[in-house]
Amino acid sequence: MIKGCQRQRRLCMSNENFWKDQYQQSWEKANLRERRIIERIKEETGRDTLTVGLGAGSTEYLAGSAASRGLERGGADLHVSGSNIFLEVTGPQTKAVKFDAPLWIRPDKIQNARRHYPEHDTWVIHWLEKDGTLRVIQLNQEFFSALDNGEFPIVHPRIRGNIETYHEISHVHWCVKEWQYLIDHIKQL
Repeated sequence: MIKGCQRQRRLCMSNENFWKDQYQQSWEKANLRERRIIERIKEETGRDTLTVGLGAGSTEYLAGSAASRGLERGGADLHVSGSNIFLEVTGPQTKAVKFDAPLWIRPDKIQNARRHYPEHDTWVIHWLEKDGTLRVIQLNQEFFSALDNGEFPIVHPRIRGNIETYHEISHVHWCVKEWQYLIDHIKQL
């Protein structure tokens, strides 16, 4: 597994479009999820939400790195207008993943959130394809402390033939909350 990770990492480093090429077929579903999140936040809080991340809200192929487009790697997908709340929409796009499976978050997403904390209040919205369950994780100081304490190990699952890297979070960890937790937070603004 380690040799496979190293070989794939070299390939990724030499081709800044590697992951785009691997996931291009999933962009339509990701776009629909982002639009539905935007609609739900508007319906449930009255707040507008904007797309801000590279490719968020679009299925257009945008070649090149985030930096080449004036953005940062690992930046969130959405921003709740009039707030410092940023949202990363993620989750498996297969119905095979069950509710009690661990949640996976890319390390670059966490690193970006940490770099901008506390100016940005970044949340991960985890969409479970099996039944549409939405869970949220606030990437705040308590989360970063748990990360530093080793509570979210790195895993390297093989997805679509590629070895990927994620932090794994138990579905029963205290940081995993129901969707309503985020909605209540937004309503308090």
